[in-house]
Amino acid sequence: MNPRVSIAGKKFSRSPASRAHQAGVGLVELMISLVLGLLITAMAVQMFSTSRSTVSTQEALSYLQESARYVSFRLQPLMRNVGYAGCANSRDITNASSVDDSHDLTAPFGGQQRTQRSLSYFNLTFVAASKDGDETTLISSMTSLGGPLSVRNGSEAAFVTDEFALVSDCNSTDVFKVSGTTQGSIETNDTLSRSYGSSQSSNAYLYPVQAWELRLDDQANDSSVRALYLDRIDATFAREELASGVEGFDVSFSLDTTGNGSVDRVKVPAATVRSEDRWDEVRRIEIALTLESLPGVVPGGDNDGRLTRTFNLTFTPRNLQLRGS
Repeated sequence: MNPRVSIAGKKFSRSPASRAHQAGVGLVELMISLVLGLLITAMAVQMFSTSRSTVSTQEALSYLQESARYVSFRLQPLMRNVGYAGCANSRDITNASSVDDSHDLTAPFGGQQRTQRSLSYFNLTFVAASKDGDETTLISSMTSLGGPLSVRNGSEAAFVTDEFALVSDCNSTDVFKVSGTTQGSIETNDTLSRSYGSSQSSNAYLYPVQAWELRLDDQANDSSVRALYLDRIDATFAREELASGVEGFDVSFSLDTTGNGSVDRVKVPAATVRSEDRWDEVRRIEIALTLESLPGVVPGGDNDGRLTRTFNLTFTPRNLQLRGS
């Protein structure tokens, strides 16, 4: 039987075909729904991909920034003491016969142009007298020019046999090789220019002298990744990796060519300073460090999706402006 519908007292009947048409979904509506669904899905995927790419890029950038920050943090105390000669001027330094060129505080910088896997760079070397925490005072006068230096018990631990040290009393400075240490005493390998610690002179201070090198090499566990290393010269020291993914390492200097204490030349390449032997004019050290992330960080980007950034680090040794004055 056909159901009847009464409207205003009149009865109408619906056919089965009419009822089926009104209850179902047409092909057009179905196609529109599918298209809208696909558009919404595509937009969601695009937003997710963009968000993921942004997060990945930010994480890689943060890692590169932190790596550069660590390099600066690690080098800052060493660079601050480059050329440090106690409270005396560098003109007053006397090197003992056992002191080699690497530990000569009168020429505190060095190095040469090198190539590491097709990357040309200047492997900077420098000499630093460690001051913070390693300063110790003579507690009595030397018995002779080659006699031991007496210090507080325990403070001799900062000085290592066959490494170097300086002693300064603000009038003169001697750099010498440590031949041995005992409790409260540091033995010298050579005679010094004067007897330090006498009652007629001002206090005499002792510091370890350390020569360092910055060089590039392959990372220990991945020969395809280049790393920056800090190494001690002629000392028992496990070289320290400062940063990995190094794609550029440029060293330059700011110079005082007139000797008036003011910088008048900036960004002079280290190789130029070396070839012209102008180390005594150096007042600031500038390092341009280019770091690169792992591949795939930037989807669809150049260089296999690696992120590259260059960081400019500047170091000012504490008393280079006194050199030659």
